Amino acid sequence: MENKFLQLVFTSNLQLVKVVEKEILSFLTRETNISTDELLEFKLIVNELLINAVVHGNKGDSSKSVKVKVGIVDKKLSYIVVEDEGEGFDIGRVFNEYTPYDEKDEIEDLYEFGRGLMIVASLCEKVKQNQKGNKIVAVRRLKKEEDCYV
Repeated sequence: MENKFLQLVFTSNLQLVKVVEKEILSFLTRETNISTDELLEFKLIVNELLINAVVHGNKGDSSKSVKVKVGIVDKKLSYIVVEDEGEGFDIGRVFNEYTPYDEKDEIEDLYEFGRGLMIVASLCEKVKQNQKGNKIVAVRRLKKEEDCYV
């Protein structure tokens, strides 16, 4: 079994999110035969998780940091772990309260929060968090080359 991983730590600064995202996508490109479409999906996953950690977890406090670990297992499975220094949240509550639009709802109230996590969950096989709620793990199976459209 071949495992590869990339570990990064950065201060809570939205400008650093793009730098870290680029490093993660370079790692995935270097270590896998990832298609452009799948790379775009990973970019979305990474972006959502990192921004949530900076904005919601650490509340933009630049004295706090975000830890990120991205791994690849046997070129078949990938995972990303993002941990912030915030108080945490309940991912189950986000998923339970994220309900489809109801005609009687006001359009401006539609999906006030949780959109990013729902997108991440739809692109991954599994999304879970630690007990405190400040560390999230997203697991995604890598597509085989023959599954990718070129």
